[in-house]
Amino acid sequence: MDLHKRQQELLEKQVILQQAKETLKREFVGIDGVIEEVVDAMSSWYLFPDIQEKPVIINLWGLTGVGKSSLVNRLVQLIGMEQKYFSFDLGETDNRDWNVQRTLEEIYDNVNGYPVILALDEFQNVRTLDDLGREKEKSPSRVIWQLLDSGKFKVSKFNLHLDELFEFIQRIRFLISNGVVVKNGMVVENQNYFIQKMHLKDVYMVYGEDEKSSFLRTDEVLFVPSKVYGIIYSFAKDRFSNKIEFEEKLLTFDGYETLSFLLEVFDLANSPKKVDCSKGLIFVMGNLDEAYTMSHNFNPDMDADEFHEQSLKITVPHIKKALQKRFRNEQIARLGNLHIIYPAFSKASFQKIIALELAKIEEKILHNQGIRMLIDATVHELIYKEAVYPTQGTRPIFTTIHQVIHSKLGRIITEMILNKLNVCCVKVKAKGENIQVEYYQGESVVHMFFLEQPLVLEELRKSKQDDFQAISAVHEAGHAIISTILLRTIPEVVVSKSAEVGTGGFVHTKFKWKYISKKEIINRLALFLGGYVAERLVFGEENLTTGAENDIKKATVFITGMLKEAGMGDVPGTFDAKGVETKYYLHDEANKLNQEAEFWILKAMDLAEKTLVEQKVWLLKMSDFLSDHSQMRKESILEMTKKYAVNFELNSLIEEGDFLFYRKHLKDQVSGLEIINPPKPVKDAWGMSLNRIDRGGAVEL
Repeated sequence: MDLHKRQQELLEKQVILQQAKETLKREFVGIDGVIEEVVDAMSSWYLFPDIQEKPVIINLWGLTGVGKSSLVNRLVQLIGMEQKYFSFDLGETDNRDWNVQRTLEEIYDNVNGYPVILALDEFQNVRTLDDLGREKEKSPSRVIWQLLDSGKFKVSKFNLHLDELFEFIQRIRFLISNGVVVKNGMVVENQNYFIQKMHLKDVYMVYGEDEKSSFLRTDEVLFVPSKVYGIIYSFAKDRFSNKIEFEEKLLTFDGYETLSFLLEVFDLANSPKKVDCSKGLIFVMGNLDEAYTMSHNFNPDMDADEFHEQSLKITVPHIKKALQKRFRNEQIARLGNLHIIYPAFSKASFQKIIALELAKIEEKILHNQGIRMLIDATVHELIYKEAVYPTQGTRPIFTTIHQVIHSKLGRIITEMILNKLNVCCVKVKAKGENIQVEYYQGESVVHMFFLEQPLVLEELRKSKQDDFQAISAVHEAGHAIISTILLRTIPEVVVSKSAEVGTGGFVHTKFKWKYISKKEIINRLALFLGGYVAERLVFGEENLTTGAENDIKKATVFITGMLKEAGMGDVPGTFDAKGVETKYYLHDEANKLNQEAEFWILKAMDLAEKTLVEQKVWLLKMSDFLSDHSQMRKESILEMTKKYAVNFELNSLIEEGDFLFYRKHLKDQVSGLEIINPPKPVKDAWGMSLNRIDRGGAVEL
């Protein structure tokens, strides 16, 4: 190819990439940054695949349902690579190795050594380390790691026709030893015997008017029948440029040469095949719960924007640290540094996805039925409230749209036909637990009917104003007040009636600082126990419920972790139960740390009680509101704080946590330093100066 033609082809590819990027941004919501990164990362491979010696690996990490697989699938379509795209579903554990094997054979047969796109989906499932960090007995799909290294490896190719080839070789060996002579691929002696034993009578029989006039044609009898050409060629095609060359070669052999050739083909077919994906583009896709710590929270009442904000803080080092819990270091190294991190969808993104899907329905109805359908904003809002689980992505949205709209389209159309309505448009609205359908002629409604639409999540969220909600109201109000008074942070929301199964309510608080200091341990503990103390204070000791069990467990884990792992006790060591596997840990054989933990818990309970007793009017007022309403947001909590908080300065609330103490304290000490004469050298037992910093003996902390 001349230089001008190569340059023209390069320009055309650049245009295709740019158009693909623009299309993806129109079709996928909330991931423009991801699309930019993906297209930029694969552009070198797309433009110059021939100069590539190892596969390009792009890692896509995110919560379920954020569009990892669908983005790759659509990108493949837009750049015209469907015939060179192979996807491995690594989540199918039962048939995983078989599916990988078959896909690799398909690559070998069709695009071996050529540019190819591979997708390794649900990659987190091929972990090689168990939950305790030990090597798993059976590490699945060993070939995957070879693929991620050089892109070249060998596979043993399974083929049902291998037995047929072996049987054919045995048969012609027998015929040669019994007098069949072959020249230039044709049987030249004992043709009738050959035809009989090879069951080829129907091929060489020439039929006359009657049985006596029929005869076997023996002038051109192929030693290798044409019906087995395809099987043999499928095993030997690496040695020939095309099938014609293969057929011509067979016609040059005598009997023993043919037998020798077929034995070579059989050995070739039976040996491992070298698969070459070195010019490949590999997408590694997965969900890493260890990095997306919010992934197990299925509460539909959590704020999507909060999860979105949390996900934006995930970085490549977070991803690599998460991978260490599943894979060995050398395996992580094979994934390279192209880690693209999907954000969780924001509320605006979810709303846009819903709007796009409903717009598609409106367009299809207009195109297929000639009816202009308008889906009202109230339906958009209903679908958001019923469908959005922030950590589960778009999948619940599509199923809810099917339930709310698709399942009702037949009834909407037949209602119009049965009533012989000549309308210009149909409006679909949400009214309580019904879908209201209005048929318009001009500006007038000429017909209307209702379809029942049960609201599962809204029913669960609905304030019941019963004992259970009263308990939850007091409990969550206790947490909220402790957070405000002791940790100087007003919660984002307090919920007393949640749609989440097994949860009465919750408090969502965003602390503005990124660490835990020793002085705040007691306040944090009091926060965990605030709900329990509030229940006891309002309802009495004898009326305490079991609703605080999760809080008590969290408090216990927190304080024991502080004392046994975080160095917040008298001894800055790591403690564990005594055992062979904990030989590098300290052991609390005298039970002092547990006693100290109990002391901290009781001290925190006392602090929580004193705080809530002082703020009891506020506690009762907030509890009363939450017993009637399912939630209270930050603005309302602030107003109640202003009105009822005792001995509390609003200006002590922490809104900025980056400069509370430590930097100023350091700078103040530095500014107070005086220039003094350097100390005289002090030497250790080896004669080394103890005044210098020995970089060679540095210890990583």
